[in-house]
Amino acid sequence: MSKSKGVIKGALVLAISAFLSKFLGAVYRIPLTNVIKGEGLGLYQMVFPIYCILLDFAGAGVPTALSKIIAERGEHKEQEILSTSIRLMVIVGLVGTIIMFSLSSVFATLQGNSQATLGYVFLAPSVILVALCSCYRGYFQGKMNMIPTAITQVGEQIVKLLLGVLLASLFMPNLSLAVGGATLAVTLSEAFALLWIYYRYKKEIKRDPFYFKPNKINFFKNAKIVIKTTVPITLVGLILPISQFIDSFIVVNLLRQYSLNATALYGLLFGVGVTIINLPVAICYGLAQVAIPSVSSVNIEEERAKRSIKVMYLTLFASILGAILTFTLCTPAVNILFRSLSTGERYTAIKIIKLLSPSVVFLALTQTTNAVLIARGKAYYPLIGLIIGAIVKIVLELTLVSNPSLNIFGGGIALIACYFTICLLNLIILISVGVKNANKTAYNGQPVS
Repeated sequence: MSKSKGVIKGALVLAISAFLSKFLGAVYRIPLTNVIKGEGLGLYQMVFPIYCILLDFAGAGVPTALSKIIAERGEHKEQEILSTSIRLMVIVGLVGTIIMFSLSSVFATLQGNSQATLGYVFLAPSVILVALCSCYRGYFQGKMNMIPTAITQVGEQIVKLLLGVLLASLFMPNLSLAVGGATLAVTLSEAFALLWIYYRYKKEIKRDPFYFKPNKINFFKNAKIVIKTTVPITLVGLILPISQFIDSFIVVNLLRQYSLNATALYGLLFGVGVTIINLPVAICYGLAQVAIPSVSSVNIEEERAKRSIKVMYLTLFASILGAILTFTLCTPAVNILFRSLSTGERYTAIKIIKLLSPSVVFLALTQTTNAVLIARGKAYYPLIGLIIGAIVKIVLELTLVSNPSLNIFGGGIALIACYFTICLLNLIILISVGVKNANKTAYNGQPVS
């Protein structure tokens, strides 16, 4: 198979799995909302900003980092890199789990609703599970095998859907315990993913004639490489979850000043609106993930530029189509997926989604341009746009959400401004990097290809 076909196939596999994963996640909210209602959905959603922050610390950037390292270093070094990353992630993941468990009541209280405490408690073990699973995903992605990642993504959602509704139903009418049951399903789904991908890895190495046990002497050398590559990617991944964590304080507490259903409104923006927006963005996820090993594996600047531009054009085309479909189909989507919401809540959710629909383009291009910058060895550069975008969002939230006439829609406007700012700055940086590399090549007198 040619490199071009391999890239397209890998992107297609991840795009389909990411879309199915997001779709199942959205479908999951139909029966879940029927059980725990709008208030419960808001509680459920409040837990995830902290969870995402801890996941980033505990290795959410590992698949990206390992895929880059393995693609650059070539074949027959994968087991050493994987072994090193697992040892590191066990420690970091365990710390994340302990933090989330021990500070669960503190987080919930600071967010303004102590009923979210059990949600944190039951979700805590999944931090270390995700950290370990991420190592195996990065191993396979670095070898341009996207199928194990795809299967675990979809499998997680199926397990979560089946168990989440069951556990939430069993624990109702105790809303706090029901939300905890829903988050416990997430933990069980991550356990399933880890067990399956570990089984898949064991099958592969048994039939690999070049397999060898990792050399313990090389641990510190490999650890330095993994940490050096992972740290900037982790920092990039942390900015938006941290800003979303701040959202959960700002938005809910500002809404409480003039609204009696602040938690439910927060759930409509982030639990419904952002969920629907993420569906078309997920289609572009595969392009971003495949761009990293594809671009990293070549040393010729012209070829790197061609692959980078190609993946960005594909992302732009897919995201524009996704934004149009999101705007036009949001009414039936909300009425089908969230029919248990009241008429007023559905009306608000539809308005939120229509408002957010342009952000599909900005968010999709953000994840792809981040990936391209990382693949081109500029892993710290996306931090510039992300930090500025997060600041823009927080400032606008403080200004707009406090206005009763804008209400929760002020939060939607802040999100659009955030994604637009990040996307624009990333594109400016990429153009600058391309010009510098072209000038450097010309100055050195070497051919581009």
